[in-house]
Amino acid sequence: MRDGSTLKHQHFLPDFCRLEAVFYTTLIAQLLAILLALNTSLHQGGFWLALALNGLFILWVALISAGVICMSKKWITDWRAVNAGLFAFAAINASTLLLTWVVTDLLPHFNFMLAPQFNGNAYLKHLSMSSIVSAIILRYLYMQHQWKKQTKAEAEATLDALQARMRPHFLFNSLNTIASLTRENPALAETLTEDLSELFRASMQASGRMVRFSQEQALTRQYLNIEQTRLGERLQVNWETDSVPDDALIPPLSLQPLVENAVYHGIEPCEGKSLLTIKGSLIKNKITLSIQNPIAEQQAARKGNHIAIENLKLRLQSCFPDQSDLGFSIADEVYQAQVRFPYHQKQP
Repeated sequence: MRDGSTLKHQHFLPDFCRLEAVFYTTLIAQLLAILLALNTSLHQGGFWLALALNGLFILWVALISAGVICMSKKWITDWRAVNAGLFAFAAINASTLLLTWVVTDLLPHFNFMLAPQFNGNAYLKHLSMSSIVSAIILRYLYMQHQWKKQTKAEAEATLDALQARMRPHFLFNSLNTIASLTRENPALAETLTEDLSELFRASMQASGRMVRFSQEQALTRQYLNIEQTRLGERLQVNWETDSVPDDALIPPLSLQPLVENAVYHGIEPCEGKSLLTIKGSLIKNKITLSIQNPIAEQQAARKGNHIAIENLKLRLQSCFPDQSDLGFSIADEVYQAQVRFPYHQKQP
C-alpha cells in the first residue's frame, strides 16, 4: 500500500532549476534558431547573421521562461497538468512579448524578425511563432510524462505481484517445518507457530517497494530463531553485516529466502554442527550480501522449490534495473549465494 502523503498532483514540466533541464532548453533554442536562420537565408541571405540574431533572441526567451517556471516551482508543484501547462504557455509567450518590445522599441537597429517573409506587426509575428512552438513542445512533454507514468505503474504492479507471491511461499515453507514437528514434539510445534505468527506479521507490515536493511535483517533473525529452535546446536549462525548501513533499501523478503535456501540445502542435511555465515559490505556505493553454508553429502539429492530465487531475481531487476546481480558459487566445500545492489536511501 502506498503512502497517502505521496499521492499528489505531479505536473509534466521538467525541473528547470536543474542544470540538465537548462542545457536541453538551450539546445532546443539553438536548434530552432538554426531552422529559422536557414529559412531566412533562403529569402534574404546572410545565414550567420540571422543565426546569431535569432539564436540570441530565442535563447533569451527560453532562459527567461525557464527562470520564471523555476522560481514558481514551489507553487505549481501540486497543480493539475492543464493548469501547469497553461502557466508555462503564458510564461513563454509573455517572455516573447517582453523581448519583442525590447528589440523593437529599445534596440530598433537590430533586425530580430523571426519570419522575414511575413509582412506585418513584429509582435504578431513573434507571438504566433512562440504560440505554435510552445504548444508543440508542451504537448510533447505531456505525452512523454504520461508514457513514463504508465510505464512506472506497470512496473510497480508487476513488482507488487511478485512480492505478494513471496509471502504465501514463505508461509508455506514455514508451515511445512512446523507440520513435521506436530507429532514428534507438539509443544515445540506450538512454540514455533507462535514465533511464525510474529514473523509473518512483521513481513506483512512492509509497505512500499522496498524496506530498510535493518527491517529485512530483523525478519531474517526471527526466521533463524525458528530454525534454531528446531535444529538446536546443529545450526550455528555468524552475522558479519555491521558495515551495511541500516537505512540501505532492499526489496522485502530478499535476504530471508537466501538464508532459508542455505538452511534447507546445506545445514539441515548435515548431521553435526554447521555454520551459516551471513556477510555484508559496502564498497563504492555498492552493497554486497553473501550467505555461506557447508555442502552436505545429501545436498545434491534434495530438490527444493526455486520459485523464491527466481522471484528474487525479478524483484531485484525491477528495483535496480541493470544494477543488481544474484549469483551462486562453490569453493572449498562451501556453497555461497551472493547478491549485489546499489546503496539507496530513498526509493529509486
